[in-house]
Amino acid sequence: MTHKSTKVRALTEGAVMIAAATVLGYLRIFRFPVGGSVDLSLLPILVYCLRWGPKYSLLCCFVNGMLQYFLGGGIAISWQSMLLDYVVAYTLVFLCGFGSGKKLGWLWGTILSSFGRFVSLTLSGGLLWYMYMPESFLGIPMVNPWVYSVLLNGVLVVAVMAVDLVVLGIMQSIPALRWQVLAKQTV
Repeated sequence: MTHKSTKVRALTEGAVMIAAATVLGYLRIFRFPVGGSVDLSLLPILVYCLRWGPKYSLLCCFVNGMLQYFLGGGIAISWQSMLLDYVVAYTLVFLCGFGSGKKLGWLWGTILSSFGRFVSLTLSGGLLWYMYMPESFLGIPMVNPWVYSVLLNGVLVVAVMAVDLVVLGIMQSIPALRWQVLAKQTV
């Protein structure tokens, strides 16, 4: 396969995965009352990252972040919150690509990308959303916006990561899916 056809294939597959992520974003498993939801929208993006690695994943994740905001009913209080909550948070999912082709790469790649999202979302919460902090969260009195942001975004990111890891683990355990869907693409 030539380098040009590899690029076309990577871009085409990225577009298909972004479309699948957008559709899956509308099918929420759980919606948090204070914002955020658990769904499978990251799953196609994680599969793409695991197939193509970080080089191609960066653009795919960036475009997905923009579309999650504009098509997924994104909420922002400023352009800074739009950047941190959507563009940066979803772009950091490209970190999963570093697990591409590695032993248990699907596991630690997903954990790494979730940590990247967590950092971006926590920064946004502590810097921008602090004025909406409730008096208590999870039965804990809230005084510090950073503690609230860490707890809220930690619960959200861990819940999404757990659902994604369960599905990726199932995909990894089925030989045909592991070979066909999660196989690293040669560039």
